[in-house]
Amino acid sequence: MRFKPVLSRLAFVALGALAFSSAPAQAQVSRADDVAFFQEAQVGPLQVTPFGVVRDQRCADARFCFRPEDMRVSVIVRERGLPYEIVLRLGQPVAAPGGFLVLRDPGTRPRERGALHLREYALDIEFIPAPPRTRTRTGPAPLPRP
Repeated sequence: MRFKPVLSRLAFVALGALAFSSAPAQAQVSRADDVAFFQEAQVGPLQVTPFGVVRDQRCADARFCFRPEDMRVSVIVRERGLPYEIVLRLGQPVAAPGGFLVLRDPGTRPRERGALHLREYALDIEFIPAPPRTRTRTGPAPLPRP
């Protein structure tokens, strides 16, 4: 009878160690570089297809630019086969299924007179997984700092 408590404690410790080792690992940031328009790319768990420039207000010469630089690209995101349209903003996280998408670099520099052809862009798109939700926290998940 003396050995039963020792065995049950050992079993409890072993089960605790097993549960701790099988905990899901923290999801990593994923990135797809040099994505062309109308080309599908895997970015984390999502399939992303850029299909249009919504706005490109980047300045060719910062000395003469009096507005904040802004670039927006429209993409189709597929998650589990379902398509969504999302507009990505340069350098800013945008909510996507399971996390956030960030347009890191358009892959081309602005020109003095604008008018860039879509084939000149080589987009760098990043996926940041959303932090896991806990039962104590309520409301939306906080945005990660870029």
